[in-house]
Amino acid sequence: MRVRKAFSIPPLSKRQRGVLALVSLASLTTSYGTAIMVLALPQIQSGLSIEDAAVSDVAAVIRFGSLLAVPAVLVADRVGRRPALIFVVVANVVLTAATGAAPSMEAFATLQFLARIFHTATGIVAAVYITEEFPTDHRGWGFGALAILAGVGAGLALFMFGMIEQLPFGWRTLYFLALPALALLPLLLRGLPETQRFLSAQTQSHRSYVSSHLRPILSVATAYPGRFAALAVVILVVAISNVAAGLYGPTYLQSEHDYSPARLSTILLLTGIVGAASALYLGSLSDRFGRRRLAVLLLVASPCAMVGFYEASGTLLPVLLVTFALVGTGADVSLAAMGKELFPTSYRSTVSGFVAMVAATGGVIGLWTHGRLFDLIGDQWTAVSALAALGLLAPFILAFTLPETNRRALEEISPER
Repeated sequence: MRVRKAFSIPPLSKRQRGVLALVSLASLTTSYGTAIMVLALPQIQSGLSIEDAAVSDVAAVIRFGSLLAVPAVLVADRVGRRPALIFVVVANVVLTAATGAAPSMEAFATLQFLARIFHTATGIVAAVYITEEFPTDHRGWGFGALAILAGVGAGLALFMFGMIEQLPFGWRTLYFLALPALALLPLLLRGLPETQRFLSAQTQSHRSYVSSHLRPILSVATAYPGRFAALAVVILVVAISNVAAGLYGPTYLQSEHDYSPARLSTILLLTGIVGAASALYLGSLSDRFGRRRLAVLLLVASPCAMVGFYEASGTLLPVLLVTFALVGTGADVSLAAMGKELFPTSYRSTVSGFVAMVAATGGVIGLWTHGRLFDLIGDQWTAVSALAALGLLAPFILAFTLPETNRRALEEISPER
């Protein structure tokens, strides 16, 4: 009965259902673009003559783009969530499509670096919409639903990747196919509202232009410094430990276990379905069981699943891959919800931007460290496992530093200061 309840749609208003649909459409454009590099990495390497030892460094440069998402997110706290989201979606689509024409490794890295800025900003602003528009008892469900619907983009990338050997320009066509997503622009312009909490915060604020832009930044450092520091450390550790495992999974299956693109696409599509279902269930479960408690359990399980996957073979591989997807998705949903709920409306997007900076920094550090471990050990899969084990620090930090947020109103969790 509880499982059925977790998968049922909660009582949402027409406005809330519309917001969920539109921000999910916006998010799926970014999940499509980022999935391509992960899936087609061997083909991209071959097409652009990228050596194995250079892959982590190229990926680190691309990840660094997330650090520059903060200016776009700062804008969302000043001019509104709606114009910020529409702009970053369009920019991401154009840059993703342009990547298909990259003539060299340097051009590819540059275009993907720029696309990553707007990919990260899209995810942040979309999550802020769910935080500010959904009712207290169903925010976890909303984050899970957003993860599922946004994941449709990755599903489309998987479907097309299965046919990569038949596509006229191979991996380049996968990037070109991002361009039709611009057809979503009229829907966003016509149907996406501004959040009520942002409008209320604006009407209550009459500060000068300069102070209104500086206040969110200063508030991050002064209002809830302990919370921000603890959350940042957790996100940093998770990013460092997870990034290489997430990037190299499909490459590992193709190069070490002879998975064809079609077979890999089928298995990852099934894995994605399990991950999507788990996002909805675990998001709803966090509304009842507690976000912090669930996040701690999943953050313990996630590194174990990653290490197991990269050290296993045969029939265990698909099982561990599904486990990896299930616990990883659940942990992401719980952390995303907590990260938005722990801070007030007036600088929620700003905090999310800084957290994204921390995650991007962790990703860069993780990929750079993987490259150096690869040089030292001589085996990139052992290097991935060594980094993944570091993630066991995160649940202990989270358990002793951050408060529980489920079933509490935003104003109770994080009143304006």
